[in-house]
Amino acid sequence: MRRTDIPATKSNLLRLKEQFSFVTAGHALLDQKREVLLEELVNIHREAGHLWRELVAHLAEVYGAFRAALLAQGRGALAEEALAPAAPVTLRVRERSVMGVIVPLLELEAEEQPAPVTAPGWGAAGAAEVRQRVRQLLPALVRLAEVEVSCRRLAVELQKTRRKVNALEHIFLPQYRDTIHFIDSSLEEKEREALFHMKRLKARRESAMGGQP
Repeated sequence: MRRTDIPATKSNLLRLKEQFSFVTAGHALLDQKREVLLEELVNIHREAGHLWRELVAHLAEVYGAFRAALLAQGRGALAEEALAPAAPVTLRVRERSVMGVIVPLLELEAEEQPAPVTAPGWGAAGAAEVRQRVRQLLPALVRLAEVEVSCRRLAVELQKTRRKVNALEHIFLPQYRDTIHFIDSSLEEKEREALFHMKRLKARRESAMGGQP
């Protein structure tokens, strides 16, 4: 909307002032949304970093237990252990909204797995320990997946919101202000010109009436 695109009339001035109020309110809401999204994204990103550090530490423990079991039992025995049926795991997916952004809520429901019946020995205990440690990682993995998906969606929406806020702040609102000021000034100038012409006409009329016999 360029300033010269709109005729300088009172009706246009009233309409632009109403639109300006609406756009200003929209800018305030978008700016508030931007702040909320940024705060939520910072908190989730911080949690993601914490989860990653914990997961790396737990994975190191799993690999250590796996190496020990591999040395004690051998690759073939561990491969057979891996074929054993695992307890069923259910992943329930729900959603929540953060300023209009849908982010997932993942809930893991795992049944207790009965301890395998094995003969006494280091090897069986080592394989069971690996299985248990891997199973214990599932909640952290599910939470990390939830956090990472939320981070991506919030980041995308935050970028969109920032572009909208910047467009309103640096393009549309200044255009509205300039156009309103231009029309207001034009109308004032027209009123001054009209008043000046009325005074001249009045003066001529009075002069003409005064010159009559």
